[in-house]
Amino acid sequence: MQELGNRWTGKWINPLLRKELRQRMRSGRTILALSLYLFVIGAVAFVYMYVNVQGQTLILQPARTAELFTFLSYLQLALVSFVTPGIASGVISGERERQTLSVLLTTPLSPITIIFTKFISSISFLLLLIIMTLPLYSIVFLFGGVLPSQVLAVFGLQIVTLGAIAGISIFFSTLLRRTGWSTVFSYATVAILFMGFAIFGYLFDSVGLHSADESVWMHLAGICYALDPIYMQAGIETNLGLLSPSFNQSIVSSVFDVVNSHSLSGKESWLFFLTVYILIGVILLVISAWRLRPGSLTMVRKRVIRWMAH
Repeated sequence: MQELGNRWTGKWINPLLRKELRQRMRSGRTILALSLYLFVIGAVAFVYMYVNVQGQTLILQPARTAELFTFLSYLQLALVSFVTPGIASGVISGERERQTLSVLLTTPLSPITIIFTKFISSISFLLLLIIMTLPLYSIVFLFGGVLPSQVLAVFGLQIVTLGAIAGISIFFSTLLRRTGWSTVFSYATVAILFMGFAIFGYLFDSVGLHSADESVWMHLAGICYALDPIYMQAGIETNLGLLSPSFNQSIVSSVFDVVNSHSLSGKESWLFFLTVYILIGVILLVISAWRLRPGSLTMVRKRVIRWMAH
């Protein structure tokens, strides 16, 4: 049995992945980052609960619990999306700057194995951040208003989102030679995912209100909103039986209004979001592995010249 286990770990856990995980998880900065992240999430959650009590005998009503759950899920989505490019955007460019990439390419590991290993080592830390917040989410179960399926669905959306962002960051890290530039482009892409699609959706809605082809513009707006993790997370919370929270913030209320007006809580929007984000992550990782091969650009240039000659 032990021999079988060693074969399995030897096949799926290569020396590079073992080194990356040990180096990342055993450092003091990792412990500090995990503690700080959990402290920030917990402090914000308890401050939010205290503000909403306002001297009442009952600590939290079910509607207030739903509001707390929504607040925690969006806070975690924002923090994870902000941390992911900082971790993944330097995995390949950092090796190039330390002049260790050429040594890494001489190992028996293939380029796709190297990229996949860097991807796993990057998201493992982020997955640990998400799992560590489960005890905080258990608070909302004490007062009702939130289902376990909602928590699992929200976690699933966050994992898919961070996987796509990690794939984008690794792509820029492979494409660009400097970690600084890859980080800038990665954060710019995250801004497009979270803010750009929302802005385009709002513009399409505004044009549709004054156009004869309103349904076409509304459909385009729905596509933009369905690619935005902010609106899709609200769609999940609406679809899975979340009690209507009494939001006082107009911005948060407008997000749920958009979800209802464009029917983003349906399975079609959820499947569309999953398909696009998973494909983005997989395709960019494959391109990164191809770009990592020595002489890949020279090969492309020769093929283009040969094609133009014919």
